[in-house]
Amino acid sequence: MEIEDDEILQGFIEESLEHLADIENDLLTVEEAGADIDEDLVNKVFRAAHSIKGGAGFMGLTTIQDLSHAAENVLGMIRAKKLIPTPEIVNVLLMAMDALQSMIEDVQNSNDVDISSHLTPLNAIAEGTFSQPPAQPQTVPQPEPEEPSMEEPDLCLDTEEEAADEDAIAEETTDAEHPVEPPVIQPMPPVDVPASVTTATKSAQAPPTKTEASLRVHVSLLDSLMNLAGELVLSRNQLLQTIGSDDLRNAEAVGQRIDLITSELQEAIMLTRMQPIGNVFNKFPRVVRDLSKKLGKTIDLTIVGKDVELDKTIIEAINDPLTHLVRNSVDHGIELPSERRQRGKTETGLVILKAYHEAGQVVIEISDDGKGLDGDALAASAVNKGLLTSEQAQVMSDKEKVNLIFLPGFSTAKEVTDVSGRGVGMDVVKTNLDQLGGNVDIISEKGSGTTISIKLPLTLAIIPCQIIETAGERYAIPQVNLEELLRIPAAQVKERIEKVGDAEVVRLRGVLLPLIRLADVIGIERTYYDPVTDEMLPDRREKVSDRRGKNSPLFHNRDGSPKEVADKQFEHPRSIIDRRASAASALNIVVVSTGSMKYGLIVDRLQDSEEIVIKPLGRHLQQCKGYAGATIMGDGRIALILDVSNLARMAHLTSVDGSDRASEVKKAAEAAIKAIKDKQSLLIFKSSEQEHFAVPLNQVERIEKIKRSDIEQLGGKRVMKYRGGSLSLICVDDLAMVQPLADHDSLLVIVFNIAKRSVGLLAIGPIDALEVSADIDGTTLSQPGIMGSIIIDNQTTMLVNVFEMTQTLFPQWFTEQKKPELLDAEEGELPTILIAEDSKFFRNQVKGYMTEVGYNVIEAEDGVEGWTKLMEHGDEISMLVTDIEMPNMNGFELTKKIRSDKQYAKLPIIALTTLASAEDIAKGKAVGVDEYHIKLDKERLMASVHDYIKRTH
Repeated sequence: MEIEDDEILQGFIEESLEHLADIENDLLTVEEAGADIDEDLVNKVFRAAHSIKGGAGFMGLTTIQDLSHAAENVLGMIRAKKLIPTPEIVNVLLMAMDALQSMIEDVQNSNDVDISSHLTPLNAIAEGTFSQPPAQPQTVPQPEPEEPSMEEPDLCLDTEEEAADEDAIAEETTDAEHPVEPPVIQPMPPVDVPASVTTATKSAQAPPTKTEASLRVHVSLLDSLMNLAGELVLSRNQLLQTIGSDDLRNAEAVGQRIDLITSELQEAIMLTRMQPIGNVFNKFPRVVRDLSKKLGKTIDLTIVGKDVELDKTIIEAINDPLTHLVRNSVDHGIELPSERRQRGKTETGLVILKAYHEAGQVVIEISDDGKGLDGDALAASAVNKGLLTSEQAQVMSDKEKVNLIFLPGFSTAKEVTDVSGRGVGMDVVKTNLDQLGGNVDIISEKGSGTTISIKLPLTLAIIPCQIIETAGERYAIPQVNLEELLRIPAAQVKERIEKVGDAEVVRLRGVLLPLIRLADVIGIERTYYDPVTDEMLPDRREKVSDRRGKNSPLFHNRDGSPKEVADKQFEHPRSIIDRRASAASALNIVVVSTGSMKYGLIVDRLQDSEEIVIKPLGRHLQQCKGYAGATIMGDGRIALILDVSNLARMAHLTSVDGSDRASEVKKAAEAAIKAIKDKQSLLIFKSSEQEHFAVPLNQVERIEKIKRSDIEQLGGKRVMKYRGGSLSLICVDDLAMVQPLADHDSLLVIVFNIAKRSVGLLAIGPIDALEVSADIDGTTLSQPGIMGSIIIDNQTTMLVNVFEMTQTLFPQWFTEQKKPELLDAEEGELPTILIAEDSKFFRNQVKGYMTEVGYNVIEAEDGVEGWTKLMEHGDEISMLVTDIEMPNMNGFELTKKIRSDKQYAKLPIIALTTLASAEDIAKGKAVGVDEYHIKLDKERLMASVHDYIKRTH
């Protein structure tokens, strides 16, 4: 068949495909409503089918016309409420729409397609002879094996890449492993149109239609482009006139105008390529519906953010990865209804597909409330498949174990099906997203669900980049991978850069960041920038922190011969001629991230940020894995675009591969965390000129400056007027054997709130707030009012126990606070509290709080011992008070273990810490911690303990 007017035909194809895209989602909505139909929606579907039929008749596409007419008859009966749209009837309509789409996409061969197997059930529905299958299709006998079942088109839900991989096995396994029931009365033949359409399409080998090469652009946007093009022509004319004159001021103004117009034109052209992501999302209701039906699951799909726009190229590229991820959520994530009931969940699973803008990127999240990923099981499977060694698996974090799912050839499926199980897919997903400059991240909790987050650039054509220079060549780093720029002054390089095994690292805000030299990774000579000559010179240092010596290039002539330099120049560290002493010799580090990997890239110089146009690398450069493309700079020179993900792999920084470098950095990071685990925020002050004191900063309400004349002596007590009342004042020497308060006119009052009253501690400056390691000596200087001592800046500092001082000096304040009623009872055993704390000092402090009011206490030095004690004493223990950071098993792990045991699931658990960040508190709540308290805050801790003990008894 030949159609002369290609333009009219192309218009029919585009319009029909748009109708079909809407029809699919509308039919699913109609199916969900059941008998309570939305007349407007059904009318919309009916008109779409009618439009396709009319256009096909005009174009002489008789097969398309006949099939759309049969579908129109059924839709007309639903519109007239003569027919209830059951899932089986809607399924027949959907299959017909699939066949229509296939024929429209291959319109030249559409009249040769046999559609009788579609027309038969459609006509049967219209004539009232269509029979619904039983409610339990699994028990119904299957049709003849040589004839595909009605549900066979579900296989087409695979992406093209998956289908090519799986067709051979799927044909053999589908019917046997996933029996399905055809929605037609026997002996009526089952529907087989999609297969025949596919066969016809493949055999015809027709060229693809022009639909993918076209875009719909709003007229207002075209008007804007026309206006900008006109402005650009005017500016060009002005520029040509200015070139022939010497008017520099006018030339500068014209240049600025062209720059502005070019930016606006670029933005407008980019908008023409932007398409709503709903074009991809709209197919997933059908995918989830059909796949859940095939697997015997009940799943709701929620879609958020259909209006978010992306470059058309990216939308087309993410179609397959998204399809695979959604299918994985349905197949692997959501459990069968019986399993969900056993786990206390609703029978209906939930999959959420969400898109939103964040930091100049588009984020797509696929979430489910299924069984989640078991990191240990993934690691064990990887070891069994030989993808990983057991030693590598042992040093992996939970996050790294979950990311194993991206390894090529990895699968945990117990059997191969038409849905999954061949170990291909997730690695292809990650590869495709990497090629788009995107990142994929997985957050999963076993038993609760999984969230896969994809970050994508808005467009691939023009991207903002940071330009850097190494060995005299410029490179571009996409800003989507850029975390921050770090410049370490020359004088601090030796202190800041550390060596861990063979890895160089820098400590950045308490975290060890691995470093790699760009020159080493891409295989070029190391250089440094000489600000005197404005040249790049060879750098022969082995390590970043190495000092210069006679072998340094600094002491060599241009031809490599050594300069005559007196030995006395090396008597002093950092000679004035050492380049590292100059400001221009600072170390430039670009902190980049790719997925869960974050590292520092050492470069020679940092230049400006620019928007660059990406040019693909030539075929002969495709094997250069460290580059994602190239761009042409303003001076006409080429700058290569760095692929930070591949650079990490080339430097063996990928932690999943268990490299020695990554393991060493990981161990060093763990050691660093251990070193700061019990840091305490302290307020440092003086009472006398020689002695230093400290109090926990979290206990301080405020600090006031006063004059000594403000202090009054009344009734043998020190007081001062304070906020409309009187404030009782105390000194450290009132109770402790220390030197008296210094005789200064200007004093400080550190105000505390104890026993629901305010009390002020007199002190002198200077004061400071520090975070120090809580390596407290609780014996040497311990006395009434002093709980211990700590060395700060080589100065012994005594830790003041303000609570004890107040209790001793003002006992009447505490007579009103009675012990809990439970402890006053004569009968029954006193409650027992388990304290898990690895620091002896803090453990003794908390134990003292508890025993003082009559509680029994059982001690444990870490989480493992705490669990053992809990098992030994069982029901005797009424509460757990635990530290967070402990060796062997930390407080989070101990809490999680306790909550997973039904016997102790409701045991009150209070976590103690020196610094409770919002992140820690959220993590604690997630695993089952009831309350958080700061160490040494006796009053709040005991009030909470009394409350929980009273409630549980």
